[in-house]
Amino acid sequence: MFSDDPILQDRLVKALRSKGGTLLLSNISFGEFASIDDARHAADAENFIERLLPNIFLTDFALHKVLEQERSEPNNTKRFWPSADLPQLKFFAEREQDAPLGFTMRGFIMLAHENRARIAEVTSEVVCLIKSEIEAVRKDPEYLVKARSVQPNDDRPRTIVILAELIRGFLLDSAASISDNDIIDLMHAVMPVNCCDYVLLDGPWAERVKKMKQRIAKTDSKMLLAKYFSCRDHGVDNFLQNLEAFPETG
Repeated sequence: MFSDDPILQDRLVKALRSKGGTLLLSNISFGEFASIDDARHAADAENFIERLLPNIFLTDFALHKVLEQERSEPNNTKRFWPSADLPQLKFFAEREQDAPLGFTMRGFIMLAHENRARIAEVTSEVVCLIKSEIEAVRKDPEYLVKARSVQPNDDRPRTIVILAELIRGFLLDSAASISDNDIIDLMHAVMPVNCCDYVLLDGPWAERVKKMKQRIAKTDSKMLLAKYFSCRDHGVDNFLQNLEAFPETG
């Protein structure tokens, strides 16, 4: 949406840069940008991200790296930066040596687009692995009993609480189908909800985050989570208004 709509894009770029904000991008994000058959859409996304440089952060969505830091904390009040995607960052830096314009995202997504078949294959392998793990616990009666009764609290690290809450609905409803897109959306949600100030999600996932926040609000936990938005109910405009109202960096 931000790649295709110049008005929305201008607002986001201006607000993010003026507030000293950072756009979180993952290897999955680049894979999705590249998966569209029409290369022009990949080029539009590339141009959009180029405008945000250097205000981007590349993450590998390695939840265990954040989880390791969380385990050393006495409660869930502290949030940590997402884990950095060092191979992507190294590639980005190495390209600068051959780029007459210096550090640039130009050609970054187009390269992914040219290799989209292999990227789709790797992504599918990861998705199938996660889906099979979820399906396995759905068949475990003892696990399901715990899932029904457990309450979100600070006895478990933030990452575990968020992951458990977001898949809870799938576990409790054995008839609920789990699509490949659900797994991708789950991966897009867990770390940003945990580590970011704002997150834009598809409608059903925004509802899942809403339910999670409501359940946490009924406990003594002081766990801070991202404000969530979707395209529903003028959500994109509400997100931009929130970002534009964020205190200026000094």
